[in-house]
Amino acid sequence: MKRLFVLVALSLVLIIPFSASAQMDNLANMSAKWIRSNVRNAALDGADLVNYNPAGLVKLSDGFHLSLNNQTLFRKPQHSFNIGMGAKSYEQDGADPFLPALYAAFKKSKWAISTGIYVTGGGSTVNYTSGSLNTTLLGAQQLGKAPAFYTQLKDQSLKASSYYLAVPVGFSYAISEKLSLSVGGRYIRGLNSTKAGLTLTTSAISAPDHAISVDYDNNASGFGGIFGINYAPTEKLNIAIHYETKVKLEFEAEGNSGNTVLAANGTKSRRDLPAVLYTGIHYKFTEKLSAGADFNYYFQKNADWGKITDPRNGSTPEAAKVAGNCYTANLGLFYQLSEKLQLSAGCKYTAFLYDDVELYYTKLGLYEAVKYNNFNVGLGAGYNVTKNVQVDLGIGRTFWKDKTVNSLLATGAPVKITDKGYVVALGIDIAF
Repeated sequence: MKRLFVLVALSLVLIIPFSASAQMDNLANMSAKWIRSNVRNAALDGADLVNYNPAGLVKLSDGFHLSLNNQTLFRKPQHSFNIGMGAKSYEQDGADPFLPALYAAFKKSKWAISTGIYVTGGGSTVNYTSGSLNTTLLGAQQLGKAPAFYTQLKDQSLKASSYYLAVPVGFSYAISEKLSLSVGGRYIRGLNSTKAGLTLTTSAISAPDHAISVDYDNNASGFGGIFGINYAPTEKLNIAIHYETKVKLEFEAEGNSGNTVLAANGTKSRRDLPAVLYTGIHYKFTEKLSAGADFNYYFQKNADWGKITDPRNGSTPEAAKVAGNCYTANLGLFYQLSEKLQLSAGCKYTAFLYDDVELYYTKLGLYEAVKYNNFNVGLGAGYNVTKNVQVDLGIGRTFWKDKTVNSLLATGAPVKITDKGYVVALGIDIAF
């Protein structure tokens, strides 16, 4: 029984992606060009169109196009609370130096084929070296229990990561000078890992300290479709839409190596990657100045994320419906300072349409990797080293207002959560 609380509660940690500039699961920041502008859905330059505007690939020059990108993330989520054990505050530790992406396309006349490999969901690591609200709650459940009657906790820790790798294959075709279409699919590989632990100490009968550790992976694979359209009614205006279908992901536990089996090898659980509708427009005001606007809608409620137990009444609604859908609204500006140098800046607002935010936050990992409305800004530059080589540099900052979400697992105790995040991105585009 001493370990039962870990087996039941921490099982949810593995399926909560700990993400950068993201919705609940899906990432938005997947290239340096996006970081420096926040808009790419209606872009017509660069091989990252494989992800952002696949139908627009037919607007590239004939030949091969490659784009190699990496991002370094610096995040500082923090939460503070008092559940009767004194005021406590825990903060994320460390950074994520690597979030790479590779895009490739070949364009010939009216058609293009494309592929790549990139992280489309999750994308980072949660690392609480001194514990968190949830490890404290889990330990508190065990304090004072017979026969050892432990009274203190020590050595709390939580480290978890989530990466949804995507490998797309697409075909794009120009129906006319103004209209092009794309169709394709993508393979998704979900890779989740969790390490957690705590020690029960100070026994009333001088029993030895009791350490609990969890260490295992939870992985899944799935396939989905991608459909796009690009329409340029004038030389100045471009409009694009593409839709990514839901990807069914059934995660399976494997590789247990802790002293406590959280989920036996072979245990399965659902966490689909939601369908997304991406829309965008791009308009050239002058030869040097242009602007873009994107709007993305994430159909999270239609995904299968299993059920969630409401501690207030014992009901078990669908977790995805409790989370609700999500959308982002983006704006970006571009200025061609010279023939070789382009400057850009943009912003993005993300809105979470929770059905019941407090109930969804009973899922472990939410106070540690907060999910609520935020505002992102980015700026940077693209420089043409040669006619066929461009280097992009972008920096970004995400802002969250301080927020209090009551913990239903701690009889409604208020938990204050704050967050701030930074990103630096470098990309190299090559055409030949």
